[in-house]
Amino acid sequence: MRLKRNMAHFAASLRALALLMLVPTVCQAGGFALNEFSARGNAMGGAVMALPGDASTVIYNPAGMTQLPGSSTMVGFTAIAPTADVRAGSGSETTLQTNIYTPPHAYYVQQLTDKVWFGIGEYTRFGLGTQFGYDWAGTTKTYKAELSSYSIAPNLAIKLTDNLSVAIGPEIIYSSADLRKRPTSTTDMRMKVDGVGFGMQAAMLYTFNDEWSAGFVYHSTQKQSDSGHVHYTENALMRNQALTINMTLPASYSLGVAYKPNKDWKIEADATFTQWQDYEKLEYNFENQADTTSWKNWRNVWRFQLGGEYMAKDWLALRAGFVWDQDPIRKGYEDYMLPTNDRKIYSLGFGILQDKLTYDFSLMYLVNNDRSLDSNANLKGATQITNSKAYMAGISIGYKF
Repeated sequence: MRLKRNMAHFAASLRALALLMLVPTVCQAGGFALNEFSARGNAMGGAVMALPGDASTVIYNPAGMTQLPGSSTMVGFTAIAPTADVRAGSGSETTLQTNIYTPPHAYYVQQLTDKVWFGIGEYTRFGLGTQFGYDWAGTTKTYKAELSSYSIAPNLAIKLTDNLSVAIGPEIIYSSADLRKRPTSTTDMRMKVDGVGFGMQAAMLYTFNDEWSAGFVYHSTQKQSDSGHVHYTENALMRNQALTINMTLPASYSLGVAYKPNKDWKIEADATFTQWQDYEKLEYNFENQADTTSWKNWRNVWRFQLGGEYMAKDWLALRAGFVWDQDPIRKGYEDYMLPTNDRKIYSLGFGILQDKLTYDFSLMYLVNNDRSLDSNANLKGATQITNSKAYMAGISIGYKF
């Protein structure tokens, strides 16, 4: 029986997932949705929803698992180095502290029968990392904000016809937050929480002919209720206490169309609609003081991505991509946790195919538009954000059994 013969491979892949879960992962993002799920996908601007080629299709489009015979696995990470210059009120210009974040990814796909496939993935769909100097001008609002998450998503894919495949599965998200600010010149406030939320995804892949294919993926909203503590220093009026932070992560809808004019070229264009209106507010429920609500009121936005792959040799794939991504933060609701704006991403990379092994590499350059912010409750006076950008490099290693 095919499934029984591959149980050892499945167990080994689960161990790889567990090891990667130990790697810390936070990064800066407009909104805070992430899309860096594999080096091949990164190099093509994420436009691989209708072009399944490896085990990372578990996240890009799980219905694409029906295009992978036998068993496939993949592990890797993306290194992200964000930076920006921020001037808060009359204070001097501050550059974000340079940190490198490494969200990991790991996938396993197993063909169960001629019509059914199982896959499981670990990846990061949401995260941010912003850190200023301890004494910068906006320290009373925030000087460090980290949100990290890990998703575990098992999926079942079914080939309904030779042209149509569908998939569905749950998504379990472990999230944590570490938020720090200085309410007064002698008080440091640190909120640290974590928790688990549940959602689901559904997907479809339709192959029209040898040249054209299309994919659709839906991710549901997910309610996160993270619990922990808030700690204060040097302020007798503020007490260390239990804390719960509640928020809703947004639903998203993605559609991709791919064209293969010949055996060497593959081109895809995608559009993703993210329903950020679901992220209406952050609720802070304190044990021994009044609860507070931070209203977000973000807007729904679009992300458009274009990618291409060229087989220069039987063993060498060359890739490139471009992304335009809208920022969801409405005027009047900006804050220092996310000093971003609409952005563009330029990407390139290559893959080396050696029999059953593949090695994929990617480089990405993200640039945000400059932004001028009027003073609001979240800011320390009128604020200017300039030179906001990020450098990213990814690597993935895949194996087909």
